[in-house]
Amino acid sequence: MKVIAKPDLVAKDVYETCISKVKNRVLKERFHQISGSIEVADKEYQEKSEEQQWFLIESSDGVDGVVSKAEMEKIYTQRMVGKKAPGRALYDQLKNAAPNGICPLCGQRAVSTLDHFLPKADFPSLVVVPLNLIPACSDCNKAKLDKVPGSESEQTLHPYYDDVTCEQWLFAEVKEESPGSIRFYSSDVDVYDEALNERIKFHFRELDLGSLYMSNANSTVTEIQFRLNRLHEKGGKNSVKAYLEEEEESRRNNHVNSWNTAAYQAMMNNDWFCDGGFKEFKSS
Repeated sequence: MKVIAKPDLVAKDVYETCISKVKNRVLKERFHQISGSIEVADKEYQEKSEEQQWFLIESSDGVDGVVSKAEMEKIYTQRMVGKKAPGRALYDQLKNAAPNGICPLCGQRAVSTLDHFLPKADFPSLVVVPLNLIPACSDCNKAKLDKVPGSESEQTLHPYYDDVTCEQWLFAEVKEESPGSIRFYSSDVDVYDEALNERIKFHFRELDLGSLYMSNANSTVTEIQFRLNRLHEKGGKNSVKAYLEEEEESRRNNHVNSWNTAAYQAMMNNDWFCDGGFKEFKSS
């Protein structure tokens, strides 16, 4: 997962922009009645975020008994996401905040949508609160869809608040079999507390990152097989290992928890792989 700078948008301003073109006078009045409650919800969200305790925010069926859950969801889908919606520019601003357009939740696929960290179906007052909206790929968004955290350990990582980029927690191992494969796993970090380590594991499982990374890694091996074979023919496993070590160093200096870093570490540290095991990897 990668970290993203928190959006500097004001929740109330975003909300009022989204409802600015409501034509039905009665509906618009009801929307304005809860404007203060959106501010309160945003404040509570920020407070819980500082302690990574989003699971303590209570779900609801609407806002103040004035606006229903369905009506709040439409503020997002029709008045923020829509191509000609009054809030579309704000939607695009949030969506485009991910560095290089890469989903911060998986660190691999392209951003295509916004993910509600706390689902809009259960937290209607947060439907357009910027801090609850994370740029994401469609696969990560679907994996998280409408799942409400029940405890501290059942919270995925939040790119605006969780920085787990400095210490390595993502690792891989080469499976010495035919066909060969590289499989990924998360490991506890000593300097992190138990809750954060559990959340990292939950994030990894919930988004099925192991399968995504394994597919990418196995494909990478087949792409570099020709070069590995040439190196092995000329200098044996030591030449293969030296090449992999150089590649690993480059990737580690860029991102210690990328699947590339973990994969190259696993390859360079496995004698079977370096001594020809790479030939057992097959193109899909």
